[in-house]
Amino acid sequence: MPPAADGSRQGWRIIATDDNTSKLSSLVHTLRGAGHRVFAAYDGQSAFELILQLPTIDLLITNTRLGIINGPELMRKTRQMRPDMPILHVVHGNDPDGDTPPGVPILREPFTPNQLLLAVGKLLA
Repeated sequence: MPPAADGSRQGWRIIATDDNTSKLSSLVHTLRGAGHRVFAAYDGQSAFELILQLPTIDLLITNTRLGIINGPELMRKTRQMRPDMPILHVVHGNDPDGDTPPGVPILREPFTPNQLLLAVGKLLA
């Protein structure tokens, strides 16, 4: 893949999940606009099923509140299946981040599209 303007590779395969449809749509739009292949999931169970079905996923982006399988549980299950898969935890500005597994970076809302892309680029560099 050719490098993007910020030096990162484009075309990563990313699962993005958020129970808020407008936030998920914004994530997907930003990531696809940067040339990435994005698989959207509206809850933790759907995101985990995608991880099981798509072994070539490069990154998981998740928030905390996702329903039956919440963000922290999704991150733990993902780490069990794919210990080296990068994960980005999106946390609402006021929410505690104590449930974030060690080594998982946090991106606090609100954030700009550029901040999202920089966080993704750092994880996948």
